[in-house]
Amino acid sequence: MKLQTSFVWLLLCLCASSLVAQSQTTPKQNIRGTLRDQDSQMPLTGATVAVLSLNPIIGAVTDIDGQFMIPAIPVGRHQVSVSYLGYEPLLLSGIILSSGKELVLELEMVESTTQLAEITVSAEDNRSEALNEFASVSARSFSVEETSRYASSLFDPARMAQNFAGVSVGSGDDLFNEIVVRGNSPRGVLWRMEGIEIPNPNHFSGAGSSGGAISMLSSTTLSNSDFYTGAFPAEFGNALSGVFDLKLRNGNNQKQEYSAMIGLLGIELGAEGPFSANGKSSYVINYRYSTLKALETLGLSPVEDILPKYQDLSFKFNFPTAQYGTFALFGLGGNNASSFDPDSDPQNWEGEDDKWGFLEEQQLGIIGLSHQILTSDRSYLRTVISGSINESNSHYYYLDSLRNYQAHDDATDLVSDQSLRLSSTYSHKINRRSTIRTGAIISALKFKFQYDEDNGENLERFFDNSGDTQFLQAFLQWKYRWKDNWTFFSGVHYSHFMLNGKKSIEPRTSIQYQASPKTKWSASLGLHSKMEHLAIYLFDGSFPNGDRHQPAKYLDLTKAMHAVIGYNHILGKDLRLNIEAYYQHLYDVPIESDPNSTGSLINASNIWDVIRAEDAVSRGTGRNVGIDLTLEKPFANDYYFLITGSLYDSKFKNLNDQWYNTTYNGNYQMSLLGGKEFRVGQKNLLAINAKMIFSGGNRFTPLDEAASKALDEAVYFEDRPFAERTGNYQRFDLGFSYKINTQKNTHSIMIDIQNVFNRENLFGQFYNQDSNQIEKYYQTGLFPTLNYRIEF
Repeated sequence: MKLQTSFVWLLLCLCASSLVAQSQTTPKQNIRGTLRDQDSQMPLTGATVAVLSLNPIIGAVTDIDGQFMIPAIPVGRHQVSVSYLGYEPLLLSGIILSSGKELVLELEMVESTTQLAEITVSAEDNRSEALNEFASVSARSFSVEETSRYASSLFDPARMAQNFAGVSVGSGDDLFNEIVVRGNSPRGVLWRMEGIEIPNPNHFSGAGSSGGAISMLSSTTLSNSDFYTGAFPAEFGNALSGVFDLKLRNGNNQKQEYSAMIGLLGIELGAEGPFSANGKSSYVINYRYSTLKALETLGLSPVEDILPKYQDLSFKFNFPTAQYGTFALFGLGGNNASSFDPDSDPQNWEGEDDKWGFLEEQQLGIIGLSHQILTSDRSYLRTVISGSINESNSHYYYLDSLRNYQAHDDATDLVSDQSLRLSSTYSHKINRRSTIRTGAIISALKFKFQYDEDNGENLERFFDNSGDTQFLQAFLQWKYRWKDNWTFFSGVHYSHFMLNGKKSIEPRTSIQYQASPKTKWSASLGLHSKMEHLAIYLFDGSFPNGDRHQPAKYLDLTKAMHAVIGYNHILGKDLRLNIEAYYQHLYDVPIESDPNSTGSLINASNIWDVIRAEDAVSRGTGRNVGIDLTLEKPFANDYYFLITGSLYDSKFKNLNDQWYNTTYNGNYQMSLLGGKEFRVGQKNLLAINAKMIFSGGNRFTPLDEAASKALDEAVYFEDRPFAERTGNYQRFDLGFSYKINTQKNTHSIMIDIQNVFNRENLFGQFYNQDSNQIEKYYQTGLFPTLNYRIEF
């Protein structure tokens, strides 16, 4: 991808405009927020919030609504502590305060099991622990700042998660954010927003996949969220490998604030503020538009071939009331398109592939309404209703030299999913030791699929079917803290697929033991299940080659048993070691009914990997076993690092009773990540971030070269599925950022360079009919991105 000189000059001018002469007075900004009990969500009155990084220390006390305000704090990095009688203290280190926006904190505290005991021990800053109080293992929280700080994360939660233990780059090109969690298919990842399941929130994604090229999520609207790599609490269903539990933040309800960003990937505008001067309601909204498309509109040609076009919008409107709880309207939507028009002059073709063209379009829309109300001083009820539509259209054509190089249709397809969901959760804090949470989720789902292909004379429709059904879920979970060092978690999740009556009852249990102030052990065991994409159950028709596919209506839910043992130890100040060993047994996996077949959905990444067979059965199995290691120093004293490593083995078995490697069995993954921040004067920050990835790479089924040449088409060794590996995957990424705080605004200049050394990582192989030989193709090389952001 090549930038035009005019685009480069535009970005340089924007960057230079921020480097204006500034007053030597250090800008100041407010720190404020709300403090609640983690289990009951009741506001905590009378807690002390202090900024420890100032001399003298400055603080505030929470009011009757749990709110606090600490005004006029100098911008920069700060350490904030929270203490309250009878509660375990909080310590937040390295939080950044900028002049362009107030820092608004939503904090929660855990009640000590020693009633009314005054806490005198020092608080441990463990921001990596999950926000969900029922999560005991294989879970961590992540901040919006981490999605921008980590090199080449590009404000994208999925790209950021690629740095965590047990997570590797997906099977697609490394420009995509698809992730593999502990050797599982990326399809096993569940996306949730505001407590309810959502479709894949990524641009340029495959139908039924979990990743894409560009995230629709915005750092302007996103809040701190959780990510899970297995052994989920009972409230999470319809997931096999990982969960992104996303939360949107509330807008500033006291002052209007704005942001704008321009970069290679997009131009975006954000705004937040109160709806009225005297109210408590607020809004936050962000809109983004493709930079490359904007330049094309201006008559520039920023790329040589495929031009990606996209736009997206995210928002949250928050309405607290005095008597009826808090209402919130939230949404996420976007559309994208990419196309390629082949050269009509055959003299410019280097091979047959050059005569092909395509147009691919996608649309996604999500809107939801949530309501949360305190039903007592120990309980709350949260209800969310949402609707979504996710649609993709594709058109493929070719230029025929016998017909004056006019375009001729080759294939078209349409995949459309619609859903309406209702989720209700009730949580009750029985006492300081015990909390229960229960809830139900009702999903009404619709599906439509059309597929046309050239039969030699015109387009013929091979598939044209649709359907609808319901998916019901319910859960109950309990947390019990015995003394201060033992915590027990137990629960059950129930799933019922109304299309075929298939059910799944999934008991789950965990235990956590705090052996010492620095050492914690944990163990978890549970069953999990996932409904496949509706297309798997409802496809009905004949493929162009004559193969018949009938609806696999009575397939079971795909299931997995997760077992995890974890060890967490604080090695020293701001340094933690975490080790987790796991075993996963997958069963009821859809496979081809032919005993000699090796086709299994355990290796699929989207619905185009649907089994092409007359019959499919839920008799496949799989296993993932491995160990994850994390050595982490959270951001403190102007630097951080994260070292993760995983050793794992991922296998599957079909009716022939033989074990094979899955396509995701890379065997090892290692990530070295770190960064250093430098203070420039009293108000500006320069940061350097770097990342190194080493992994075994994905696997592929080898080609039979002799047979391919004889038939002049790709012929695979079907009895050796995924027997070969692409080889070691290595990538070094580098990022720079410079944050400038003026009296009222904050300017940020960010440069990320993916694959700095331009290493050619093997992607796979294919049979080239033009050269009549097997050839290799490679992943993306060096890829720089540049962003300029202003907050005011």
